[in-house]
Amino acid sequence: MQQKLYKFKGDTLDEAYRTMRAALGGDAVVLSTNEVVEGGVLGFLGQKKVELTAAAPEATSPRPAPQGKPKAAPSKTARTPSPVERKYLASAPVASDERVSETIAHFQKLVKEAKDRIARATGPPPTRTALNAVSPTPLSKRDETPGRPAPAGQTDDPIEEMRHGVREVQDTLRVLMAEITGTGPHKEFSEHYRMLVDQGISRRTAASLIAKAVKGGDRGALRDPRVFRERLKFQVRRLVKTTGGIKLVPGIRRTVALVGATGVGKTTNLAKLAAEFAVRERVSVGLVTCDTYRIAAPEQLRVYANIIGLPMKVVNEPQEMASAMEEFRKHDLVLIDTAGGSQFNVEQIEELKDLLAPARPDEVLLLLSCNTQLHELHNAVANFRRLDPTSLFFTKLDETRQYGALFSAYVESDLPLSYFSVGQDVPNDIELANPGKVANLVVEGGESRDRSSPKSA
Repeated sequence: MQQKLYKFKGDTLDEAYRTMRAALGGDAVVLSTNEVVEGGVLGFLGQKKVELTAAAPEATSPRPAPQGKPKAAPSKTARTPSPVERKYLASAPVASDERVSETIAHFQKLVKEAKDRIARATGPPPTRTALNAVSPTPLSKRDETPGRPAPAGQTDDPIEEMRHGVREVQDTLRVLMAEITGTGPHKEFSEHYRMLVDQGISRRTAASLIAKAVKGGDRGALRDPRVFRERLKFQVRRLVKTTGGIKLVPGIRRTVALVGATGVGKTTNLAKLAAEFAVRERVSVGLVTCDTYRIAAPEQLRVYANIIGLPMKVVNEPQEMASAMEEFRKHDLVLIDTAGGSQFNVEQIEELKDLLAPARPDEVLLLLSCNTQLHELHNAVANFRRLDPTSLFFTKLDETRQYGALFSAYVESDLPLSYFSVGQDVPNDIELANPGKVANLVVEGGESRDRSSPKSA
């Protein structure tokens, strides 16, 4: 018999959850949460609501819900303390609450003093007329230098440098309060923080997520681990920005290059995209490969091209790239496969930049492997910024069960997500990145991955 689902709406997640508990009881299972718009005209001027989908507990359940202290999830109970737990539990001396409180108070004082200095330095906000008078001419999207604002010490604006310092202190304060047991307003949610860190999320990003989840929430409802996990998912979804994939315009050629380190799956995923657009979308696709470093790399792509029935060009220098683009001038989409290499080989990346210049790609998808450590993902993003990437394409989701590094790398890159690769099968194992999937992967980890097979999508 199919389980009956119920939907509850409220202005906030807490309100919707209270309505659910009143109707279904405390053992009801939260399946998903979404933002919906009610009222308005043709979708405009409506009111945003939080919609919660839940299932009632089974009446014939042989095991009643245990009493006492709630548990986050079956997979998280009775586990060995994480390295983070062992480190901070062991390092917290007895009767150190006073010292810890003084440390936190010191950080809070630093933040307040810095904000006061910024307020005094900036003075009253300028009028709209004054702002318009000094606003520079905006750059086009492709002319803007991608990436985050220059870090402190690399900007000529002392106010921006001071703001950067305030943000750094605030991040440190959040981490300190999250990691030291028994301190801070969010100490009762420290288990969720440790869960995020164990998933591979950076300490700074994990502490920020916990703070966002707690802010404005009903403490009584948030003490239920299921509610807190749904609130974490809600916050992750709000942070994730996606491109929606490659968008084609009739009569206008779109050029897309795939770049990344060795072994991330550029050639295989280029073949998936080629099959998706040529076979399913029925558009004309041309393939270009400049991966002549790897033995038999052009032949690998040529096999895919022959199977799909697509033209392909091999280029070794900028002039050949220009000739290939001229030959494909009437195609709807041109996909460019590039040579892999170490993200630390700056000279090779610069050579690739010169080789891609005649193609003037509309999009540059930076491929990153999910089974890579976070600090290496940061290195890859930092060094491949020389190629002006427009989005992140995460590969090998099927080769890990921890997706925190994926989320942290995304958050700290300031680049949107475009695609996920979830296996080796061409053309099936590729899907558009979406906020809901990211939220499930980050909070549920491998448990969510097993329920998100592209075969059933």
